Amino acid sequence: MLALSHGIIDPSMSVFDYGCGRGEDVKYLKSVGIEAAGWDPHYQPSIAPSSADVVNLGYVLNVIEDRQEREDTLRKSFDLARRVLVVAVRVDHGLEAAVEFSDGFLTNRGSFQKLYSQSEFREYLERVLGRRPYMAALGIAYVFKDDVLESSYLVSLAQRCVGTSRTEAIDQFSQDPTAKKYLELAVALGRAPIPSEFTLYPELLERFGSSGRIERLARQVLSADAVSESQRRRREDILTYIAMMRLQGLRAVPFRSLPPELRADIKMLWPCYSAARQEGEAFLYQIGNPDLIRTACQNTPVGKKLPDALYVHRSAEQQLGALLRLLIFAARQVVGELEHNVIKISTDGRSLSFLEYGDFDQQAHPELRYSVRVYLPRASYTIRDYSGSSNPPILHRKETLVDALHPNYAIFSELTREEEDRGLLSRTDIGMRQAWFALVAENKLTVSGHKLCQVTDPVGPVPDHIISRQD
Repeated sequence: MLALSHGIIDPSMSVFDYGCGRGEDVKYLKSVGIEAAGWDPHYQPSIAPSSADVVNLGYVLNVIEDRQEREDTLRKSFDLARRVLVVAVRVDHGLEAAVEFSDGFLTNRGSFQKLYSQSEFREYLERVLGRRPYMAALGIAYVFKDDVLESSYLVSLAQRCVGTSRTEAIDQFSQDPTAKKYLELAVALGRAPIPSEFTLYPELLERFGSSGRIERLARQVLSADAVSESQRRRREDILTYIAMMRLQGLRAVPFRSLPPELRADIKMLWPCYSAARQEGEAFLYQIGNPDLIRTACQNTPVGKKLPDALYVHRSAEQQLGALLRLLIFAARQVVGELEHNVIKISTDGRSLSFLEYGDFDQQAHPELRYSVRVYLPRASYTIRDYSGSSNPPILHRKETLVDALHPNYAIFSELTREEEDRGLLSRTDIGMRQAWFALVAENKLTVSGHKLCQVTDPVGPVPDHIISRQD
């Protein structure tokens, strides 16, 4: 369940599934040590609905034809929840072989289905329950009763985390015998040694990639300002958390109700809680300033920077500044959590897209499968599906989208260098699959893994299968 991965449900909480069907979710929760029970009018009628820390109302509202009964069911389930209600509905735009009936559809089986748009779903929950929901995914929302749990959830969203791949790379570098000698020399020089000053530099290049990556790893290990940098980032996290609260229209959580770690950080960074809140609320207003968004996009240390947009891989999202992360949070409040691996931020801050490409790490030029574009001022979105397209958009220069400590950064960079040396990246029409493959074929090349390979075919044209698909 999504709520488990988000920390909404944990072993200290009880769960009641209101409309549990055959009880598969209840069985699963019990199997992982969660106290769980469920009621269903058809499959589990003998079990009376009861209160619990977390109540799940999964895909029940869709099948209730009577509007008043639908609202009553939502209110009853919310009344049973002591801490949070998890609600899931279908948000399909239509059904095959279905006819309109009342405010929904009748399927070919004669059953009723009420289908929601994401915005309609959010507005419905807020109107009926009088609480602003958190959109966890398309058609899935959390509605909190417990201010402390709600605050902890927001803290987890705001928390800046160092990616696992970054941590592993830094640990590997700090423990490598050759890298340790390099670091000792760096300490003696007071700066990163240049290759001519360190005779074992070729070994470092072989193990860790480019010289730029080696220098960045060294800075991570040796930085004398690591504590102050950590404090700066933590300050941004807390400002983001406070801004998230205000963006949700929520009152500030009492200081004593905050998680103890957060209270300690606030005491360290501000003279008082009210000063932190004032700064966080002022920070929120920056989200509507196009000039500040544009500057944040230009100054970010990661991402592919174009005049009208910033592209960044999901693994590097937490390396963005607080203002851009707040934009992403605002967009996720419209559509929830989606499968995506690239984020596109408009430099004017008015729209943000979640992009899902094919296997980003393995494909040299991944193809775009779908995009979900969120229009922030209107809190609306559109979906474009490229899965059946014969000419989808593709990616180039993947290293620009990731952090330099990404494990495949050097591989991505080397492919870009080869393609630049061949003059393949100078044209403006290579953003689509067909034009790119045609260009590669014209140059009698193919892409194998992340390497350019020469095609030896002195007697005829390049085969069609090379033009049609090379990754």
